[in-house]
Amino acid sequence: MSLDFENLKEKILLTSLDIVIFDGWSDKTLFEAGSINGITVKHLRELFPKGAKDLVKFYHLYEDKIFLKIFREIDLSNLSHFKKIELALFKRFEVIIKNKEAFRRSMAFYSLPFNQIEGLNLVFSTCDKIWVEIGDRSYSYDWYTKRILLASIYLSSLLFLFGDNSTNHSETYRFITSRLDELKVIGKLKFNYKDLLDYFNLIKFKNSKI
Repeated sequence: MSLDFENLKEKILLTSLDIVIFDGWSDKTLFEAGSINGITVKHLRELFPKGAKDLVKFYHLYEDKIFLKIFREIDLSNLSHFKKIELALFKRFEVIIKNKEAFRRSMAFYSLPFNQIEGLNLVFSTCDKIWVEIGDRSYSYDWYTKRILLASIYLSSLLFLFGDNSTNHSETYRFITSRLDELKVIGKLKFNYKDLLDYFNLIKFKNSKI
């Protein structure tokens, strides 16, 4: 993929963020963003072969990239293991909050049965990137366990965020800290793959506009 191709996708995505609040993550949003940028439907199909499904996936990966750029500028050398995770989640949520409604609608998109697995894959991708960034060298069972635990905290915190009207979303950050403190106390959370999948079935997402 050439740099120009990537930049064009980013340009369409950024235009889409102003539209998705009204029309959700849909082909209509994609085509309107393309029209604003002078991109034909044919070329849009080349950029996003699966239409809105590719667009919303690109959105998550793009925000992961923004988060990593911010996180890598922080000196983590004197921080504890849990503080690194806490800070990483804080920074990822700061990126989410900038386009909170767009992100909420993306979660509604991934609550649809035929999109759930891809939604889980993106959650695991984000959590994997966080573990890698803080220097995780685990493998086999530990590798999966750490990512499942972080995914459980990440998803439950997202649910909390969408109902949080506190100033600067301070309650959400407090919730993240409390979840991590819980993990420190009991050593692990009772959580499995089915529980993660159930997050995408919650009424809060399913009744949201896509």
